[in-house]
Amino acid sequence: MTPVERQIEDLRKAYGEGVASRQLPSGALLLTLPDVSLPPGWSKSRCAVKFIVPVGYPYSAPDCFWADRDLLLATGQVPQATNFQDIPEANEGGIWFSWHVQGWNPNRSSLVSYAKVIENRFKEVR
Repeated sequence: MTPVERQIEDLRKAYGEGVASRQLPSGALLLTLPDVSLPPGWSKSRCAVKFIVPVGYPYSAPDCFWADRDLLLATGQVPQATNFQDIPEANEGGIWFSWHVQGWNPNRSSLVSYAKVIENRFKEVR
Protein backbone atom coordinates (compact mmCIF):
# COMPACT_ATOMS: atom_id res chain seq x y z
CA MET A 1 0.00 0.00 0.00
CA THR A 2 1.39 3.42 -0.97
CA PRO A 3 1.55 6.32 1.50
CA VAL A 4 -1.36 8.02 -0.32
CA GLU A 5 -3.44 4.83 -0.16
CA ARG A 6 -2.76 4.65 3.59
CA GLN A 7 -3.90 8.24 3.98
CA ILE A 8 -7.08 7.49 2.02
CA GLU A 9 -7.72 4.60 4.42
CA ASP A 10 -7.23 7.07 7.31
CA LEU A 11 -9.83 9.31 5.66
CA ARG A 12 -12.24 6.35 5.51
CA LYS A 13 -11.72 5.73 9.22
CA ALA A 14 -12.48 9.38 9.95
CA TYR A 15 -15.25 10.03 7.38
CA GLY A 16 -16.74 6.64 6.61
CA GLU A 17 -16.34 3.87 4.09
CA GLY A 18 -18.02 6.01 1.41
CA VAL A 19 -14.84 8.04 0.88
CA ALA A 20 -13.98 7.56 -2.78
CA SER A 21 -10.98 8.33 -4.95
CA ARG A 22 -10.74 8.62 -8.70
CA GLN A 23 -7.63 9.18 -10.77
CA LEU A 24 -7.83 12.15 -13.12
CA PRO A 25 -6.11 12.28 -16.54
CA SER A 26 -3.23 14.35 -15.13
CA GLY A 27 -2.46 11.72 -12.50
CA ALA A 28 -4.01 13.78 -9.71
CA LEU A 29 -6.69 12.16 -7.55
CA LEU A 30 -10.19 13.45 -6.93
CA LEU A 31 -11.28 12.54 -3.41
CA THR A 32 -14.91 12.59 -2.30
CA LEU A 33 -16.03 12.79 1.31
CA PRO A 34 -19.72 11.97 0.78
CA ASP A 35 -21.18 12.92 4.16
CA VAL A 36 -19.52 15.84 5.94
CA SER A 37 -21.40 17.27 8.90
CA LEU A 38 -22.03 21.03 8.82
CA PRO A 39 -22.56 23.30 11.82
CA PRO A 40 -25.65 25.51 12.18
CA GLY A 41 -25.72 28.46 9.81
CA TRP A 42 -25.68 26.47 6.58
CA SER A 43 -28.65 25.59 4.37
CA LYS A 44 -28.23 21.89 5.13
CA SER A 45 -26.77 19.79 7.91
CA ARG A 46 -24.56 17.57 5.72
CA CYS A 47 -22.94 17.74 2.31
CA ALA A 48 -20.48 15.99 0.04
CA VAL A 49 -17.03 17.54 -0.32
CA LYS A 50 -14.53 16.94 -3.11
CA PHE A 51 -10.92 17.98 -3.39
CA ILE A 52 -7.96 17.25 -5.59
CA VAL A 53 -4.80 15.55 -4.40
CA PRO A 54 -2.30 17.09 -6.82
CA VAL A 55 0.49 15.35 -8.65
CA GLY A 56 3.52 15.88 -6.44
CA TYR A 57 1.57 15.36 -3.20
CA PRO A 58 2.59 15.65 -0.36
CA TYR A 59 5.11 18.29 -1.49
CA SER A 60 2.28 19.95 -3.43
CA ALA A 61 -0.59 20.64 -1.03
CA PRO A 62 -4.27 20.21 -1.85
CA ASP A 63 -5.81 23.59 -2.63
CA CYS A 64 -9.47 24.63 -2.63
CA PHE A 65 -12.44 22.28 -2.49
CA TRP A 66 -15.95 21.79 -3.86
CA ALA A 67 -19.21 21.09 -2.04
CA ASP A 68 -22.76 20.28 -3.13
CA ARG A 69 -23.93 22.83 -5.68
CA ASP A 70 -27.01 23.67 -3.58
CA LEU A 71 -25.05 24.51 -0.41
CA LEU A 72 -25.78 28.04 0.77
CA LEU A 73 -25.72 29.93 4.02
CA ALA A 74 -28.91 29.49 6.07
CA THR A 75 -29.83 33.05 5.00
CA GLY A 76 -29.93 31.87 1.38
CA GLN A 77 -26.77 33.79 0.47
CA VAL A 78 -23.84 32.32 -1.42
CA PRO A 79 -20.86 31.73 0.89
CA GLN A 80 -17.95 34.16 0.76
CA ALA A 81 -15.03 33.33 -1.57
CA THR A 82 -17.03 30.78 -3.56
CA ASN A 83 -18.18 30.35 -7.13
CA PHE A 84 -20.09 27.76 -9.13
CA GLN A 85 -17.41 26.02 -11.10
CA ASP A 86 -16.49 22.67 -12.59
CA ILE A 87 -13.83 20.53 -10.99
CA PRO A 88 -10.84 20.49 -13.37
CA GLU A 89 -10.59 17.26 -15.39
CA ALA A 90 -13.60 15.72 -13.61
CA ASN A 91 -16.63 16.80 -15.67
CA GLU A 92 -18.42 17.51 -12.40
CA GLY A 93 -19.57 20.76 -10.88
CA GLY A 94 -20.17 22.13 -7.45
CA ILE A 95 -19.75 25.21 -5.35
CA TRP A 96 -16.03 25.93 -5.37
CA PHE A 97 -14.49 27.27 -2.17
CA SER A 98 -11.38 29.33 -2.79
CA TRP A 99 -9.82 28.27 0.46
CA HIS A 100 -6.10 27.72 0.80
CA VAL A 101 -4.29 25.75 3.45
CA GLN A 102 -1.83 27.69 5.58
CA GLY A 103 1.30 26.11 7.02
CA TRP A 104 1.33 22.92 4.94
CA ASN A 105 4.22 20.70 5.97
CA PRO A 106 4.72 17.64 3.73
CA ASN A 107 6.42 15.83 6.62
CA ARG A 108 3.45 16.04 8.98
CA SER A 109 0.39 17.25 7.05
CA SER A 110 -1.95 14.62 5.61
CA LEU A 111 -5.23 14.16 3.76
CA VAL A 112 -6.98 13.96 7.13
CA SER A 113 -5.40 17.23 8.23
CA TYR A 114 -6.55 18.81 4.95
CA ALA A 115 -10.09 17.52 5.60
CA LYS A 116 -9.88 19.28 8.99
CA VAL A 117 -8.95 22.50 7.16
CA ILE A 118 -12.19 22.11 5.20
CA GLU A 119 -14.18 21.46 8.37
CA ASN A 120 -12.67 24.59 9.92
CA ARG A 121 -13.82 26.61 6.90
CA PHE A 122 -17.37 25.35 7.45
CA LYS A 123 -17.16 26.51 11.08
CA GLU A 124 -16.65 30.02 9.67
CA VAL A 125 -20.24 30.52 8.53
CA ARG A 126 -19.76 33.37 6.08
